[in-house]
Amino acid sequence: MLVLGLKEILPSAFWDHYYYQGLFGWIRQTYDFLLGWSPLPMVYIILAVILVRVARWIGQWRKGWIYQGTRALGGIAAMVTIFYMAWGFNYGQVSLQDRLGFRMTGASKDDIEKEFARATKILKEEAEALPDRLTRDEAILGLEINDRDLRPDVVEALSILDIPHDGKVRIRQLWPAGFLLRWSTAGIYIPQTGEGHIDKGLLSVQKPFTIAHEMAHGYGVTDEGACNFIAWLACSQSRDQWIRFGGALTYWRYTAAEMPNDSVSQVIHTFPPVVLRAITLVRANDKKYPDLMPRVRDAIYSSYLKSNGVRGGLRSYNEVVLMVEQYLKSGRPLRTLK
Repeated sequence: MLVLGLKEILPSAFWDHYYYQGLFGWIRQTYDFLLGWSPLPMVYIILAVILVRVARWIGQWRKGWIYQGTRALGGIAAMVTIFYMAWGFNYGQVSLQDRLGFRMTGASKDDIEKEFARATKILKEEAEALPDRLTRDEAILGLEINDRDLRPDVVEALSILDIPHDGKVRIRQLWPAGFLLRWSTAGIYIPQTGEGHIDKGLLSVQKPFTIAHEMAHGYGVTDEGACNFIAWLACSQSRDQWIRFGGALTYWRYTAAEMPNDSVSQVIHTFPPVVLRAITLVRANDKKYPDLMPRVRDAIYSSYLKSNGVRGGLRSYNEVVLMVEQYLKSGRPLRTLK
């Protein structure tokens, strides 16, 4: 296919300059102007179109296997072409890690422990600053939060990092609850729809970081660790207390995943009650949506990431800890807008 050939032949510098920092911005703005206002997620509209096309395809079996096979391959080719033209060529961009000069290997145990301690301290501070109304289960479970709440923070973070941020990316909350969570996925960006999506089953305290992550994808960032880093920067600088708390909790969980279990156990009991309650409710919510074929999902998605140049596959999500540690150590801009 032509798009796949172009992706492999043309150098990363070409895609970074002419697509990521050029054409994609126009695609982003045009899409958001024409369709970003829609109250209905585009994924439902596109899914309906696909189902109609598949039904018509099935109804034409009498035309023979060769005809039907050609039609099927044509449909798949169209979806792949739209994927790359609408967003996928961004995989050729220079990574944010390289732009910032980060070293993604060789972090010392001491550095990780210090970052875990810093994240723990920040989470405690954000929790203690919450008003009473935001410490109750009703807030943790269902406080309203959407893409409009996060967009100013994400745009500011992208601006600080000198990343293109044209347009107004929409992040939709997908029904039914648990549809994504059962595949160990809190959110997903679908280029063919031009929109990001998060699972409707997420607790309110989980949504700020997840929305910011998917919004970063919508602005053209492909690397999962980079999107997590942008989500951390956006949430940590927000003027909204709930966004800062939710972001601090999610990021703390990433740092905790890098630490021995006994080290995490030693600090959990020192958290304010709202943090302990949030962790308990998140764990209970995870149990509501057990994974479907986790090994298959991990293998497929990790292979997809690696095939598109994302270093480390699924492991790239956890690179956020190294990125934050090096960002803070470098003395680059960081404001807390309280």
